[in-house]
Amino acid sequence: MRIFALALLPMITGGCGAGTEGNMVKPPNDTVVEMGPPAAGTTAGKPYHTVKPRPEIPDDCPLAVGFASYGAGIDLQTYRSIVDLLESDAAVLAGDPYRWGREGEVVLCVTPRSTADAERLFHLIKAAFPAEPHGPLGVRTKSGLSHQVSG
Repeated sequence: MRIFALALLPMITGGCGAGTEGNMVKPPNDTVVEMGPPAAGTTAGKPYHTVKPRPEIPDDCPLAVGFASYGAGIDLQTYRSIVDLLESDAAVLAGDPYRWGREGEVVLCVTPRSTADAERLFHLIKAAFPAEPHGPLGVRTKSGLSHQVSG
């Protein structure tokens, strides 16, 4: 179990490049299909499936909430409850999803009004994480608060 918690840490503290498409409320379990060079033995021009690399979370992200997977998708119930919590909080100015992986892995970079709001939201999110989630979860603030949980 500890190895999964350690695997989650790089996800919520940063990784290697990807963009910020989509919105925070759309469930992130979409297959990534890209056009690219044909693989050996395939027809040219057909889409192929690929995994996006872990996203580069901005260094100045005030509050990052990460959802990883053991191989069967992220904990969508927790994801939706965290998104609902963030969308209903007046202190949240923006939430940008940084998607990666084949199973809906995502890190939400949340921009609250202040550092105090980021720390308050950190504690709300930490309390909302289940003791035994469907996949690894993590939350951290720019000010240094950090919490991970794995099922």
